[in-house]
Amino acid sequence: MTRSFLQLFGAVVLSLGAVPAMAQTVLTPPGITLQVLGKGQGYDLGKQSAAALPRDRIAFADAKGMTLYTHHADAPGKWACNDACAKSWLPAIAPEDAQVSGAWSVVVRPDGHHQWAYKDKPLYTYVKDVDPGSVGGNSPARFGARRKNGAGAYVGGGIRGSGAKGAAAEPPLPADWKVALAYPVADVKLPAGFAVKEVADAAAFALVDWRGRTLYTLDEPLPAPAFACHAPCAWQPAAAPQLAEASGDFFVIVRDDGIKQWAYKGRALYTFAGDLAPGDANGTGANPKLAVAAVAPLFLPAEVKLRRSLNQGFVLTTAQGMTLYRRDGYIFQSGGGHSLHRGQPPRPAVGRDIGTDAKCDGQCAREWHPLFAPAGARPQGFWDVATRADGTRQWVYQGYALWTYDGDKKPGDINGNDTFMYGFSDQPGTKDGAKGGLDFGTPMDGAPALYWAIAIP
Repeated sequence: MTRSFLQLFGAVVLSLGAVPAMAQTVLTPPGITLQVLGKGQGYDLGKQSAAALPRDRIAFADAKGMTLYTHHADAPGKWACNDACAKSWLPAIAPEDAQVSGAWSVVVRPDGHHQWAYKDKPLYTYVKDVDPGSVGGNSPARFGARRKNGAGAYVGGGIRGSGAKGAAAEPPLPADWKVALAYPVADVKLPAGFAVKEVADAAAFALVDWRGRTLYTLDEPLPAPAFACHAPCAWQPAAAPQLAEASGDFFVIVRDDGIKQWAYKGRALYTFAGDLAPGDANGTGANPKLAVAAVAPLFLPAEVKLRRSLNQGFVLTTAQGMTLYRRDGYIFQSGGGHSLHRGQPPRPAVGRDIGTDAKCDGQCAREWHPLFAPAGARPQGFWDVATRADGTRQWVYQGYALWTYDGDKKPGDINGNDTFMYGFSDQPGTKDGAKGGLDFGTPMDGAPALYWAIAIP
């Protein structure tokens, strides 16, 4: 290979344009969703938990958000869960027009019903799961303030919903059953120093290096044509150890300077100097020939795009580039993560509690508008569809209904971010689950507030 392959790309200017669409098949078909398990649902509104939510396990779920499972004894055309077992473990029924792709298929059960299967394993829901994010009948609502779970039973407790008091021990998952996990991705053979992580800015589970930095692939198979790269070069090759050997879809390029470089599925791997922290994907769109090394791209509706904002990283926007927002709530005294870059991380449980009723009247209602979903839209990936009081349908992302703001005059504006549009209450929810002066469904034992926040991927 020539020296110009070593010096691949020159310095780049980060554009504010829309991110190119992924060419690969997305991870989930219509009707299959993704749910963060346990505490990641965000029922706990205490200061420490509000600033950082665990996303270490993300499960496949049905259209209602109920966790999907596999049975170890099942095989294509064979169902080991029958009789008494079938009363607790229900087949994940697929619609007649189910779109099968990638690892997803539909199997016909002995009773004639169609059942979803992932990597040839039939999928089930568990009757004891009552809330999204549940595992083996253990609702994540028990980690929050005292409230009713999806079955109507009171769970939770503790100081500011911490769950320190009242969160019962978690019974183990019944034998022979396994959560159908989308993340962590376990079936990719990786060399030492690589991992597959959730890279939200790329809407994908993608390859990262030993530092957690996002990896990119050259969008041309090897041997690639030469590109000039003038110092300082923003793109750096993913260097391989001298003794590195091919592993799965990974192999090693020996460059003309003697340096070894990793390649993935026939394309050279690079990092981008503009990615300063794990989860960044600032190289997206910086050069049309490089794209995030996505192992599993995630679904985005046609009405939604990812766009780089001026100072808040990537945000969700309409197809026309107008910023999307969520209506959120938090305990005013706790801080709630507002000092973080891009603000409070999404908490699906809070978003579901608020729903499509933004408590937004008068001038507020004239300035904020729902992101409507088309008639045929279905839940998919992190996306859901809510039916509003007037019968219209609204897109929901990670539990939060999405909105646009008239105060944004052009693509890239984020003038509505962190805007408080509702007064505070000094009558928080009580320990028995009764509501205080500000009722948006989430019990709090501190003064709560509602606000508008950018919708981050």
